Amino acid sequence: AFDDNNGGPPPFYLKRGAINKGPSLFASRNIAKGELVHDGTNSNVMFHNALAWRRFIFALPRNRACDMMDWSWTQSFFDGGVIKDEFFAAINISVFLGNTRVGRVMNVRPEPPSSRYYATRDIRKDEEI
Repeated sequence: AFDDNNGGPPPFYLKRGAINKGPSLFASRNIAKGELVHDGTNSNVMFHNALAWRRFIFALPRNRACDMMDWSWTQSFFDGGVIKDEFFAAINISVFLGNTRVGRVMNVRPEPPSSRYYATRDIRKDEEI
């Protein structure tokens, strides 16, 4: 469920990041501030409570459960004026979006209440996302 990029490939690619860092996504072209980078609407899995997420995690083989825990997050939504926290898990290459370490500002963020990730500033080709 990536942005179709006008019929082209996704606006990013996967490669190994900095020393002692795992895989990361890098821009395959210049990306303008505010541009849709990834739309996870149809690919992210949403769990409505912690118990449902835990059941999912504990049903997986141990080595996959560890990965899936790394690829999960919480996100707040407004539902009828009430803030709700939902649990999400990504099941595609988008798990590497914003794979940052302390001290680095993310250059893509989801636009609540959705799973659409937009560039927070201009991103140069081959820059880590």
